[in-house]
Amino acid sequence: MRYLKVRPSAPLRGEISMPASKTHSFRALILAALADGTSVIRGPKLSSDWQEAVRAMRMYGAEIAERAGGVFEVKGVGGELRTPEDVINVNNSGTMLVFVAGVAAACPGWTVLTGDESLRKLRKITKNFLGPFGELGVTAISTKGDGMAPFVFRGKVDGGTAHMDGTGCQPVFSVLIPAALSARPVDVHVENPGETAYIDLLLYWFAKTGLAYENVGNSYRHYHFPGNAAPRPFEVQIPFEWSAPGYPLLAALITPGSEVRVHGMDLQDPYGDKQVIYLLRQMGADLTIGEDLLVARSSPLRGIEADMNALPDQVPTLAVAACYAQGETTIKNALTARWKECDRIAAVCRELRKMGARLTEREDGMVIHQDGSWRLRGAAVEGYYDHRMVMAFSVAGLGADGETKISDAQMVEKSFGTYIEEMRRAGADFELVEEGD
Repeated sequence: MRYLKVRPSAPLRGEISMPASKTHSFRALILAALADGTSVIRGPKLSSDWQEAVRAMRMYGAEIAERAGGVFEVKGVGGELRTPEDVINVNNSGTMLVFVAGVAAACPGWTVLTGDESLRKLRKITKNFLGPFGELGVTAISTKGDGMAPFVFRGKVDGGTAHMDGTGCQPVFSVLIPAALSARPVDVHVENPGETAYIDLLLYWFAKTGLAYENVGNSYRHYHFPGNAAPRPFEVQIPFEWSAPGYPLLAALITPGSEVRVHGMDLQDPYGDKQVIYLLRQMGADLTIGEDLLVARSSPLRGIEADMNALPDQVPTLAVAACYAQGETTIKNALTARWKECDRIAAVCRELRKMGARLTEREDGMVIHQDGSWRLRGAAVEGYYDHRMVMAFSVAGLGADGETKISDAQMVEKSFGTYIEEMRRAGADFELVEEGD
């Protein structure tokens, strides 16, 4: 295991380079593998999750070749999915689990789908993940009967109607994918629609690849698919990852004398995490938002009330920001943050309390009570084998008194592999140490 030691730093200066979008990369790969023809994906986010996704789609029959310069050519199956010859293991990726579940529900044969211990024992995706598949004629079983991996599926969706809870977006992904691939009409009815910005991103990719759909009334409560052929092939340059810039931008805001720049972010990207820059500005951040440039300068922050439904992955980031803001901050409508790599609401509250924060945990979020009577102090905190927790706590440590030591630092590779190096170059006092050092 690797630990990250963080100490208060001199002013942070310079440009932080962003990683390619993990979120867009996955959607591009899945739809390219399903397409009728050859697609070209340039500059995807390479990680262990990407390699697991490539392996899974090859097992379904897609031909995937890596060319020079980070270019992948993908010859899709064109609607003729092959039954996998082995168990598909997505390891720690809940997103890949639901995407592959969606593909499994479009495959006539059997799929056995599993993941790491967190997906097998801790992360129940939703209270009724499998029910909608049964309505659509797909055999879908949790082998232990607990709603967690391993799962067994036998497709495929060929018309019909399904009903489901949509509090979390991931189960909705798993049903919309085979519904979009069905040759006959499918209607999906969703109660309690949530995380709709992430749904928008999947619908963006459906439209990009010629899959017809209707988000009836733009309500996210009823999706109609008239019947589709296989997705059409495409060429794409993967954009930068909107879940990433919040960490260095916030680091600059809370470190006196700092100015950090981020180039190349697409403000038209439908990805909900981009909203974090507007929430930071609502907190009083000196944050310039331009078409090709974000600039954050150290500035005082104030508490706000933040609805996180569109960006639950940014709950740890905003919680850290609230610790450096004057006044009370309420983070709400983020229940799905409990269903990520860890229960991020409980974990954020637990670890920030170790650092001296005064806060109140709520079912769908938390309230940070920053009345000026306390400051964060360095502590040994858990990373929970969760990339976002490690990066958020690393920012918290930059402004805390004393040294902060964060476990599971190797997990930043999952979404922002150059994060530690980039932050060091900008002046952050980060030190990577191995277990036992």
